[in-house]
Amino acid sequence: MAANGLGTVSNNDWPPKVDTAVYSPPKSRRRGVLTVVLVLLAAYVLLGPVRNYYLQWSAIRKIQAAVLAKDYREQFHQTSVLAEMGNADAQSNLGLIYWHGEGIAQNDKLATYWWDKAAEQGNADAAAWLSQAYSRGKGVERNDQLALKFARQSADSGNANGQYAVGRLYAQGEGVKQSHEQALYWWRKAADQENADAAFVVGRAYYLGQGVEKDDQLAVMWVRKAVDKGEPNAQSLLGTLYSLGHGVGQDDRLAFEWWTKAAAAGVPEAQYSMANAYELGKGIGKDDAQSFVWLVKAAEQGYVPAQSAVAYAYATGRGVAKSDAEAASWWLKSASQEDAYAQMSLGIAYWTGAGLAQNDANAVSWWLKAAKQGDVSAELYLGGAYAQGRGIAKDNKSAEFWFLKAAKAGNVEAELSLGKLYYTGISGEPNYPEAGKWFSTAAGHGNAEAGTFLELMKEKGQFDSKTL
Repeated sequence: MAANGLGTVSNNDWPPKVDTAVYSPPKSRRRGVLTVVLVLLAAYVLLGPVRNYYLQWSAIRKIQAAVLAKDYREQFHQTSVLAEMGNADAQSNLGLIYWHGEGIAQNDKLATYWWDKAAEQGNADAAAWLSQAYSRGKGVERNDQLALKFARQSADSGNANGQYAVGRLYAQGEGVKQSHEQALYWWRKAADQENADAAFVVGRAYYLGQGVEKDDQLAVMWVRKAVDKGEPNAQSLLGTLYSLGHGVGQDDRLAFEWWTKAAAAGVPEAQYSMANAYELGKGIGKDDAQSFVWLVKAAEQGYVPAQSAVAYAYATGRGVAKSDAEAASWWLKSASQEDAYAQMSLGIAYWTGAGLAQNDANAVSWWLKAAKQGDVSAELYLGGAYAQGRGIAKDNKSAEFWFLKAAKAGNVEAELSLGKLYYTGISGEPNYPEAGKWFSTAAGHGNAEAGTFLELMKEKGQFDSKTL
């Protein structure tokens, strides 16, 4: 017994170790599953990017092969795979594929959808294309402010397409105050990055003197930069420069050569120029039939001057069988696009019933549109309609107004008509001094009928040369 009153404990007092029940808590199955999940998650985190990289690399290789094979369906498929994985470049390119309808049905809305996704990730090309879509109202509702926003986003990152887009918006005054100087500033930035479109418009600016002093030599320099990159519009303008001898030696053959290149690429201005060359026999043999062929090509692209020219060809039977109906159809196309000459001509067609149902009121309506744009012939015809009370209520004051506009522009028929109007009297009372004045003017321009009236007035003592 110990001094403390407790007995001494012997080793023998403890149960043998082998007899002691050892407690070990059971392993949790849940903890085991969690461990597995964590291991798998770690593997995904570590290996996921590798797998993602491999998939993207594989898709890119397949796209490259599809491009070489011109397999647009496969190119679309693989680009879609990349775009869905969040690749901004692929999203931008997928937008282009939808925009042009390569390998898939053309769809402007899907094009802008993918451009928007790419632009959100900072893709400058997509932002530039999206700007174009908003500017044209294709795939999205037209919005000049958004067009400017995305163009700026692209341009501020140094993208040449974006810089070109900003310049175009300044040139058109869309979303920003029009400024040819600012347009040229941004186009120069893009052109300095070898952007062919920008080089062309810089050359055109120098040629037209827009935003800079006109300089044909610099115009040729910039246009050639664009031509060297195969820009069709630049080829067309270079043809015009050779045709006119502006900044280069005048050369009809070279003009025709460059127009041919541009026309083959679908530039309507070049096609129209080729038609004129064939009509006049400049740089190529005169050929009215070929002239008509190129006019139609340009007209079918909506080039208004060509549409009017096609109508004239049908009306006169030049290069094609005469057809008043076809002429009227083409006059209507260009007249509806505010072409004054076409509006005047369509008025004649309605007035005479050439190719469509005769209708005086319609004739007057189209003449009024053309006259308001300053078409002298339309002013003459409109004055005649008011004087006759045909297609519109008779009104001599209105007749006088339109005859005067045409006569002051040097139209001899208007001068004669004005003399007749004053001779019979606008308000019932003849005005011989004014009649004599305009008969003399028309006679001086070689109008025989005006000379006859003048002699008649002299015989009747109605003419006083002192009043002229």
